[in-house]
Amino acid sequence: MNSFFRFLLAIWTIGFLVISCVPLLTGNAAAGGVGLLAGAVLLVPWLVGVLILSVFTWLTNPRR
Repeated sequence: MNSFFRFLLAIWTIGFLVISCVPLLTGNAAAGGVGLLAGAVLLVPWLVGVLILSVFTWLTNPRR
């Protein structure tokens, strides 16, 4: 289960970066503005998701 949460956390992080940054990096001004706006709007839900997935990852980490 821990590996599953780690995988989701990686996908969640990469997905946000793709949505918010790739249009700007490709040089498409119109799509870049929309991507930047989407990134700004989705920042708080993304941070909440990172926090929740991090806690789940920590809770399912095998004890040593």
